[in-house]
Formats: sequence, C-alpha cells, structure tokens
Amino acid sequence: MIDAALQQPDVWRPFLSALRDGAPAGTAETEFRGTVHPGSHGGSTFDDGESRQGGSSAIGALKAVGALVDGRGVAIRALVTHGGGAQVDIVEATSHVSFGMGSNILESVLLDVGSDPEPYRRLPVPRDGVTVSPDADPDVVRELVRRILPDAEPASASALAEAESSLGAALPEDVRALYLTAGAGDLVLPEAGSDLFYGMSIVALDDAAGREYLEPRARYGSWPDGAIEVVAPDPHGRVQALGASRAWFVVGDDFGGNLFVVDLEPGPRGQVGQVLFVDHETPAGARWLAPSLTELLTRRPGEPEELGPEGGLLVRVGPRGRTVADVRPETEVLFVGVAPEPVDLAALAGHRGIRTLVVNRAAAVANLDAVASLPALEYLECDVPRWQQLLGSGQVPPNLLAAGMNGRADWTASVDVVDALLIRWGLPRLDVTRVGLAIT
Repeated sequence: MIDAALQQPDVWRPFLSALRDGAPAGTAETEFRGTVHPGSHGGSTFDDGESRQGGSSAIGALKAVGALVDGRGVAIRALVTHGGGAQVDIVEATSHVSFGMGSNILESVLLDVGSDPEPYRRLPVPRDGVTVSPDADPDVVRELVRRILPDAEPASASALAEAESSLGAALPEDVRALYLTAGAGDLVLPEAGSDLFYGMSIVALDDAAGREYLEPRARYGSWPDGAIEVVAPDPHGRVQALGASRAWFVVGDDFGGNLFVVDLEPGPRGQVGQVLFVDHETPAGARWLAPSLTELLTRRPGEPEELGPEGGLLVRVGPRGRTVADVRPETEVLFVGVAPEPVDLAALAGHRGIRTLVVNRAAAVANLDAVASLPALEYLECDVPRWQQLLGSGQVPPNLLAAGMNGRADWTASVDVVDALLIRWGLPRLDVTRVGLAIT
C-alpha cells in the first residue's frame, strides 16, 4: 500500500503549483511522468502534449516528496489543468513492474521475476578431452609472486577449500599456487614496454564484492537490457558463448574495474584454466587472454583477443536497407524500425530462434499477430496500441518472460495494458492511488 503521507494533497501542492507556473502562457493542460526515490527524482513534462525543456523548479519541488518515499520508490503521473484542478496518480514499485524515465514511465513488466534473459541462463557445456595448458606451472607462479610480494599473507588452505567447494571444482594448480602464496595484494609486474600485461590486484577468495560483477544481474542491469544482448562467438572456439558462466573464477582486476577470470569450462579448442578478460562496460561474454595464469604472468599478453562478428545473431530492419529477408535461422534478436515499406511480420512465422523482438513505435508493420507463433520469444517490446491489439485478439505470445513498452501513450491505456498482462500471468495488478486537489 502507498504510504498514507503520500496520500495527503498538501504534500503534492508545491510540486503541482510549480508545474503550473512553469508552463507557457495559454497552456490548457500540463502532464508530468516520472519517478521519486528517497535520493533521486526526475521525469518528463508535457504542456498540451509538447515536451517542455527545463522545468527545474518543478523537479526541485519533488525533493520534499522523496523524503516520504521508501527505498523502492514510486512512479507518478501528475496532471494539472490550468483552470485550477490537479491530480497525481501514484504507482508503488513492485518486483513485476520496472519504471523508466521516458515518456512511458511504465517501462517493462517482468512476468517471471526469478528468470534471467536467455544468454545468462546458458550453462557451460562440459567438453571431453580439454586439458590444462602444458605450460601452466605452479612453481613459476609461486616464485614470481614471492619475488614481487615478499610480505604477502597467503590464503588459508581452508579458505581455498571453501572456494573450490562453492565452485564445485578444483582450481588449476597454478591458481592454487597464487593464493597459497598471496591471498591478496597488487601484483604489479616489472615494466618492459607499455604493450605488455601490467599486472593485477589479486581478488581475495572471500571478497564477495570483487566477484559480484560476474553475477548475471550485475552484468545486464535491467531485464530489457539483458534481453537485447547477443554473445558473439569466439572465432577460435576457445570460449563458450555465454552471457556469464558459473565456471569463471575471478583471480584479479586491472585496477579499473575489469576482471581477470580463469575458465574451468572452456570451448572445444580452449584449455582448462585459460584466463579471460571481463570488461565492466560489456554486459555479456568474455574475451580470451592467455592459456593459463602462468602464461599471463610470464608471457604478458597485452590485449584480450576480439570476439567474432555478431553476424546474423542480431538484425536491425530499417532505413539502412536491412529487411526481414536478412533474418537467418541463427537470429536471436530482431529490431524493427522505420523502413521504406511496412514490415510484414508474417515472414517470421514459426522462426525457432528469435527470443527478443523490439518494434519501434514509429515502424509500420503488418501481421503483428505472427509474434504469437515464435516459440522462443521471451521478450517483446512495442507501443501500447500494439499491445492493445495483441491483447484484444488473444495473440499475446504465450512464452514471454518480460514485456516492454515504448513510445508515449495515454496514461490510462498504459495502466490497463500492464494490468492485463499481469492478470494474464496470474500476477497482482498495479496499485494505483489517485490524489486530487485544487491549486490556486
């Protein structure tokens, strides 16, 4: 339930007055859509349907409201009629509805809260015959670490055993040698050219914060963001195409938030214990860096290898000439933008690989109902009128895990669409509280 304090008209009066006073002369109606959290607030303002630039006084007036909001925050839609009436609709944050900061504040609906987008659900495939690099040498690692970090405290054998138990596998011997020599510390290698591996800060075995970025939800942020990611293949077949992997074990960071991990489930041409580079600005996948920790520290490769091209995994239909005919059997993500001719989605019927489809609000499409025939489709994003069409015809794809809204739509229609999706999946409807008042 919405906190009783937020249901008091006087709480909203300064904000609504500022909305009214900031409108151009002659404005009949001003609308604001945004979010309010204890430490942040913002949104978009429209005067008679036209976006307003600025409006800092109204945004500033929301700060006092934020002090009354709990940590989960609320979405609001405020409407001021310049004859004196005003109302605020308040939507409580839930685990099922994600708020945005654009014109359609009800940005996405999570129909299965416990799920991750498909690239992050993939499990590494065990490979028979894949072995450790013959040049991995625990004695070399031990000697190098002792020389650079002579005063380092080793990790305890029990801490190492606990880490391996949690991982469900034994770490390579050269990785074990690292930790049994230095449990933490800045392992900076001697300079010998700017193009060589510089070194790393050893991530301690019990450093949960240092490892949390490998968790899927830390990498992709919002569900819609994760749904549009594809993982380009390693052209050499050494790294499996995974959004994240339970078989990647962090051993260090590069002092800039990027991670070095050892891979215990490599691709068919990789090696157990190979070192991968995980870029904190890349939401999925990892790049190959060295065959083993030993070779990373001694041969010092400068840059991780690039992945192959995305190819047909992601297709954008639009003004640059790509059409539905460019969709391939391997296509996973499809964006439909504004094209010279209406895009006929019937050509996609029965495609077994498309898991994400985003239809731009300005795109002209035909046969929208074909989306219900895509067996792998788990995320669909389109505007509210198209959602109304699918709901009305009973053609909402049955396997969706999340639904996205784009474009600006009537507030009531947006709420109705979100509620209809929640009801269809047996989930609680939105809790919308309306506060009305007069401002003079």
